[in-house]
Amino acid sequence: MPLDPYASCPCGSGKKFKWCCAAFFSTVEKAFDQERVGQHEAALATIKALTQSHADQPAVWGYYAQFLYNAAGAAPTPSEQEKLVEQAEEALSEALKRNPNFGMAHFLRGMFRQNEGELIGALLLFRKAAETYDPEATDQLAHVYELIFRNELMLNRPVAARAALERSVRYQPDDPEARQHFDALFGPQSRLPECARKAYSFRPTAKRVAADAATGRFSDARKAFEELTAATPGDPAAWFNLGLVLAWVGEQPKAADALAKSIELETDDYRAEEAGALFEVLRCGQGMENEADYLEHGFFLPIRDPQPVMQWLQGMEQARRLLGVQVDQEQGAVSAMVVEELPSLLAVGGTTLAKVVAKLTIAQGVVRVWHPTRDNAAKVVEELRTRVNLAVQEPVTTNTPINFGDVCLDALVYPTQTSDITQAEEKLRAHAKNYFEELWLHRPLKALAGNNPLDAVGSSLLRKRVFGVVKFVADCFAGVVPQKRVGNQNVPIDVYDFALLRHKLGLEYVSAAPPHVDVPPEPEPAPKAAPAAPAAPAKRAIGDMNAAELAALNVADATVGELEQAMRAALKLDARDLAVAFARAGVTKPHDPAHADRYPLYAAAVTGATAAGEFDQALDLLAQGEKFDTEHNGGARAVEFGLKKAQLFVKMKDADRAAAAFDALIAAHPEEGKFYTTAAEEMLRMKAGAKALAFAERGLAAARSSGNRDLEGHCQELVAAAKKTAG
Repeated sequence: MPLDPYASCPCGSGKKFKWCCAAFFSTVEKAFDQERVGQHEAALATIKALTQSHADQPAVWGYYAQFLYNAAGAAPTPSEQEKLVEQAEEALSEALKRNPNFGMAHFLRGMFRQNEGELIGALLLFRKAAETYDPEATDQLAHVYELIFRNELMLNRPVAARAALERSVRYQPDDPEARQHFDALFGPQSRLPECARKAYSFRPTAKRVAADAATGRFSDARKAFEELTAATPGDPAAWFNLGLVLAWVGEQPKAADALAKSIELETDDYRAEEAGALFEVLRCGQGMENEADYLEHGFFLPIRDPQPVMQWLQGMEQARRLLGVQVDQEQGAVSAMVVEELPSLLAVGGTTLAKVVAKLTIAQGVVRVWHPTRDNAAKVVEELRTRVNLAVQEPVTTNTPINFGDVCLDALVYPTQTSDITQAEEKLRAHAKNYFEELWLHRPLKALAGNNPLDAVGSSLLRKRVFGVVKFVADCFAGVVPQKRVGNQNVPIDVYDFALLRHKLGLEYVSAAPPHVDVPPEPEPAPKAAPAAPAAPAKRAIGDMNAAELAALNVADATVGELEQAMRAALKLDARDLAVAFARAGVTKPHDPAHADRYPLYAAAVTGATAAGEFDQALDLLAQGEKFDTEHNGGARAVEFGLKKAQLFVKMKDADRAAAAFDALIAAHPEEGKFYTTAAEEMLRMKAGAKALAFAERGLAAARSSGNRDLEGHCQELVAAAKKTAG
């Protein structure tokens, strides 16, 4: 069917076909038709003649390159195929000699690289094509931006992918499927975290940006904001806008640098949070592995013999070690999550919980195992290799960008069996709360210059980054929380409220109107109504308080139980001096039958005194604690107090009294092997070789008497070490 003469020309020039390639396009079609029916030599002659009669036309060389590359796919030998591909490349070079901004040439060269598996090279060429195609070449632009989108998504760069797909959809407004595809990936129902899928926009800048920024080309916007940041280096909005443009074009490292500068200069916590969350998203893309706090640590194991591997997999499923098993019969692939049941303390009642320790797929003769924590995946790999022996080859390790859904994988647990949905939900909440408030809070992060979030909030600069770090984690978690059926729809379970985490960190937002924003005059005040009585603030549980709130507690009015809660909360926040103060106040309170066990309080108070070098006070506290425990707790903590006393004498470097304390423990509990080994190890540290030898030999005798092989081996090692020291 002939092309519409007033349609956009297929070469991408933006001109109408009638005034562009119409004069010779019938010859191009003839050559392609001849090639299609096997008349290769005739087809080649036809299109070669065209390159001679219209040698000045870059489009002719583009069509010629396309013809040669297509012909290479049908070439009978690899050498002929290689020759045709080289000729196609040469033809594109000829096209670019005539027009360096010929979009079709860059596009075709990008397709060549894509077919060769050079994803990054192809992406760069597609972007060049997008910049050089005429804005009226909507079909070509829609296609090239869709290819950019697909490549960026494969590289885990959702911000760049969204920007590309958004443009692709814009260039094909009459295609409802394109819009539906966009909404599925980046709309409200997307599984991507909100900070990775949102429609970011430019911020108003202190100085007007050059008009070039509004041409619609990313390159022009980039140039305009590069010039603006050079002219106004203290404007956080200019740096944010530059970082955003760089993120849209997939230049992750440069975009991250610009956003970091924006955060450093920002005075508005909400804007710092937005920039910080975007900063985290970018650092999860390919090419940023060395900067990322979250990675997928993977192992690839080629399969020699599939039968033992499948038997291992079946055994894992029977042992309830696998969840979410999916089998793709067409592709011959299996995928699943490897789980490990949580300790029995959390698996009481009718609910058993398990955490994911690895994910795996078996496809195309390869087992792939991965997890954000390398040790978890490595343990599963070692178990597999032990069970199947030589049925798999040596593993190949990889570190790749993380799937956003795996960022908070350790915060989730899954019921492997439950008879009480409410109980299961409560356990999910308890696990998430423990993960975020007791583990994640203390995790050193590269985004925070190696500090953990608790320490980072003490720095005026890093505090602003913590906002973004928490926002990123919260958005990632929101995308993977389990759902439950309510009425006719599935709704996410309310597993964790990140307001609790922000509060623990003391992240109260501070916003200041930037100087470039015009603030409208205030309206005339309306007549004031009588003020309503302020609502009484809800009393926050002690365990949810931040350090400032804990410091404000009225110790005199607090009960023993409340002081112990406050002490534990302070320890979780690394507020050790505050924890010691609560402990010291708690041990002075009158006896409360509901809290007869005060060992945790005494232990913290003793630790605090020891750290301060107040050894006499520490000994007094231990004596008081032992007496209180005997009188009010039936001596239930006698062992803990005895061990604490022995360790205190070790801290005091008093080997005689430390040895006497260990002797007392062993006399009361001669069957407890750890007392012998701990005593011997502590004596070795104090260079008391003879005493260490005595404890090690007594432990060895006890081990042989009870048949404890592990204890025997440990004591033999200690005897040998003690003899060297004593000698």
